[in-house]
Amino acid sequence: MKIVIVRNRNKKSECLYLLSIDCSLSDAEIVRIYGNRWSIECFFKASKSFLKLGTEFQSRTYDAMVSHTAIVF
Repeated sequence: MKIVIVRNRNKKSECLYLLSIDCSLSDAEIVRIYGNRWSIECFFKASKSFLKLGTEFQSRTYDAMVSHTAIVF
């Protein structure tokens, strides 16, 4: 496991700890991948909040969930 520590530019006392199990990645690559992943997480949160994806529909099957998500979008 590799740990990358990223300090907040505005608040020097705050930092972010990123963990990676792929030790062959460089520190910059780990930060880049995290940045990409963070935008995906923000998209999912906005989708759940604004489009009610998490509360309006209850199903256990994958096909039903995909269909509902496509209709909402």
